[in-house]
Amino acid sequence: MKTIQEIQADIVEEFAVFTDWMDKYEYLIELGKSMPLIEEKDKTESNLIRGCQSRVWLSCREEDGHLYFAADSDAIITKGIISLLLKVYDGQTPEAILAADEGFIEQIGLKENLSPTRANGLVSMIQTIKGYAAAWRVGAKAPGQPSAEGEQAAAKNELEADIVVALRQVYDPEIPVNIYDLGLIYDIQADADGQVFIKMTLTAPNCPIADDVVAQVREAVQDVPGVKDVQVELVFEPEWTTDRMSEEAKLELGML
Repeated sequence: MKTIQEIQADIVEEFAVFTDWMDKYEYLIELGKSMPLIEEKDKTESNLIRGCQSRVWLSCREEDGHLYFAADSDAIITKGIISLLLKVYDGQTPEAILAADEGFIEQIGLKENLSPTRANGLVSMIQTIKGYAAAWRVGAKAPGQPSAEGEQAAAKNELEADIVVALRQVYDPEIPVNIYDLGLIYDIQADADGQVFIKMTLTAPNCPIADDVVAQVREAVQDVPGVKDVQVELVFEPEWTTDRMSEEAKLELGML
């Protein structure tokens, strides 16, 4: 089996073939299609990677001193990113994973071509993978599971993640992209009692069907299991710009 350094060198060479980032994004998407997928039963709160803009699940098992990962994401670019990392770390020893650096990410230009939130998610993915490696090295089976005291917070996080899924089903009336990836959702707050507050905007303040869009958001979120009441506040400060769009949205609109 190749070492982590050899795999990273191969990745740098593979990315050097592409002349622009549209081609590189398409390559990431293809990588995501061939990634070892996590089983549905393992798509649990404890397997969610914290700090990612989209939901990313990661599981790990040990066999003969080597770690094997499976993952999935609800966003195509994020799925490609985690698949790239698994290409490097899957099947390696905990010691090798912990000793490896991530210089290849800079070499292929990945981090600089991601939005700040997506770049933070990349860091969280690496930290989680190395967290598994550190745990297995000392004989644990996995990083610590949520404590009893953290169960309420875990339920809140899971509810907010389900709300994001619902919001991705609502589309902007003028741009064929869902409102979440378009960056129209400024804030989501949900408590353990199912009370939800959403702050959102629109691409233009004079949208003639603004009330309809807000109603669609309220209805979509109200249908999420565990939600009792939804309040939606429509604001226009700060003003929406295309910088708030996710990589998926930009890719879909041919902006990358």
